[in-house]
Amino acid sequence: MKKYALFFFAFYSMIAIAQDRTYYLEGTLAKSKIYMKIEVFNSDENVSATYFYQNSLKDIKLEGKMNKNSFTFFFKPNDAILEKFYLNKAANNSFEGSWYNASGKQLPVQLQTIDFSNYKSNLDKYYADDKLNLVKYKFLEFKKQKVTIYNNKEFIWYSEKHCDSDFFRLGSNFSEKNKAVINPILEKIHIQNTLDQLNCASSFEYSEGKGIEGNSTINFLNTNLLGFEISSSYYCGGAHPDFGSSGFLIDLNNGKNYQIDNILAFDKSVTTEKESDFSSYSTYRSTYFAPKLLAVINSEFHFEKPKDDDDPCDYTDEEYWDFPSWNYTEKGIEFTPIFYRAARSCEESYLVPFEKLKKYKNPKFPYPLQ
Repeated sequence: MKKYALFFFAFYSMIAIAQDRTYYLEGTLAKSKIYMKIEVFNSDENVSATYFYQNSLKDIKLEGKMNKNSFTFFFKPNDAILEKFYLNKAANNSFEGSWYNASGKQLPVQLQTIDFSNYKSNLDKYYADDKLNLVKYKFLEFKKQKVTIYNNKEFIWYSEKHCDSDFFRLGSNFSEKNKAVINPILEKIHIQNTLDQLNCASSFEYSEGKGIEGNSTINFLNTNLLGFEISSSYYCGGAHPDFGSSGFLIDLNNGKNYQIDNILAFDKSVTTEKESDFSSYSTYRSTYFAPKLLAVINSEFHFEKPKDDDDPCDYTDEEYWDFPSWNYTEKGIEFTPIFYRAARSCEESYLVPFEKLKKYKNPKFPYPLQ
């Protein structure tokens, strides 16, 4: 019986693989170098494609249809077809055909399977799983823009050639050890932010590489720690724009990026998402983290439950403090509750002085809260 079960599992797995196909392609549109991903979904043979020019790296998303080995793709914001591809797939998974613009101009297209051994990177799995990121990574170009000073230390800011993506590195008056440890980490963050920007595209309009409006702010620095925040508002298609922020606290000595649970412990069961299963992590956050953090913040800001039932900004509700965003600053830690999408305007930041947090310092955090 077990053999039959294994057979059917293998059989249906083969069917699933056959129905769900992705082609990663590189080649030319006339004289321009392009890269394309074609995705074929399930037995309905729904298809879509994303492509970009090597000199741009910004995604263009296409709708599509197929008939056996013939593919048609359109870029049609507001139902106006601005460009289309007619492609035929050969037995070796190469594609050949034509591209047309809105006025009917025709250009030849030739595509073959990407040899990813030519596109090596050290991207995290999340980014490497989208294989076209490996291609974009190869062509990123960062250029020095300006130097700023924070706590008498120099920070060098860089921009990226293909899109709006600015970020910093440690400057000349940091120790060589600090720069050797930290600058590769900062560069990696900049690369990830840049790939997010280049991938921020929709079928509604051409991307100008500005879909994510980001802002990076250095908020803390001493001999051991660097604290900064990355805030962004973004619209990459879909129903609504969105926004968010992430806080970082990096150890200048070893490059460790401390999470808020590495810094504060409201119970001995404290854990981080990476260190445990999500169930344990979620239980700690809802049982200990949220109620105790809210109590500390409430002692500073004295929240009251809204009198109007239609007012969604109820800062007394522990649920909104389970997974707040946070920002380590010179004066304390700033917390921002996370509300559901329709109430995102309620998300305000509240600064808690270090003095009120010292009793909750995680004993494993190697530095004083200051």
